Amino acid sequence: MLPSKTNTNQRKAIAYIRVSSQRQVDEGVSIQAQKRRILEYVRYKKLNLANDDIIIEEGVSGGIPLWDRPKGRVLQRRLATGQYTDVVTMKLDRMFRLTTDVLTTIDEFNDAGIDLHIVDLNGEAVDTSTTMGRFFLTLMGALAEMERGLISERTTEAMNQLRATNKQFMKSIFGWDVNSNGMFIPNWFEQDIIDYMAWQVEVNGMATAAVARSLNKRGITGKRGGNWQGNSITRTISNDFHTNRLKFTAPDWWGSKPWHREAK
Repeated sequence: MLPSKTNTNQRKAIAYIRVSSQRQVDEGVSIQAQKRRILEYVRYKKLNLANDDIIIEEGVSGGIPLWDRPKGRVLQRRLATGQYTDVVTMKLDRMFRLTTDVLTTIDEFNDAGIDLHIVDLNGEAVDTSTTMGRFFLTLMGALAEMERGLISERTTEAMNQLRATNKQFMKSIFGWDVNSNGMFIPNWFEQDIIDYMAWQVEVNGMATAAVARSLNKRGITGKRGGNWQGNSITRTISNDFHTNRLKFTAPDWWGSKPWHREAK
């Protein structure tokens, strides 16, 4: 819960800027683009915004609730001082992606007497000092969450279709290579290592961390290089995509080791 503001004679603002990817920079929501628009807005609104009160969040998804982000927590601590009357951000999705996050945070702002300003909400500036402004922010938050959910569903469906046809659905998977047709095919030397991992854990009762240390000592790296960790061992041996190797003919040497599992 944020405290009520202590100074109502001077409107002191704090700004929040977020970018999560290079693509967003290319689309015009870079840090500098957001900062420029926010400064223009606060001058128009006659708000006092110090340079130190512009909080910049980089490389963090908007799907993470505001107060759970590193700079979001900084914003929360600043607001807890009771020094600020207004919070300014460029677009709604820079600050929120979840409707529940919009609603609870706006309620906190209202209880503390703090107005939230969105500089560009479909081409218009909106703030929560009015009932209509609060309504629009709530509505747009719901629409933003719905759009995010639809994108996630479409992405999942597309990936499942690629998985079902053995086509490349991610950059790389340990145990698999990609041929010239964009199809995943087993890398049998890596499949051998996967079965070794599973054998040590499931048959011999070896801890995944110990298996990782064993592979690292032998100089066996992951698909993109780097050392193994216990959690990466777990993810690798539990990936059900490896069952697709049954569609392929194993090399003649397959079955020569006690850890080799079934393969055609």
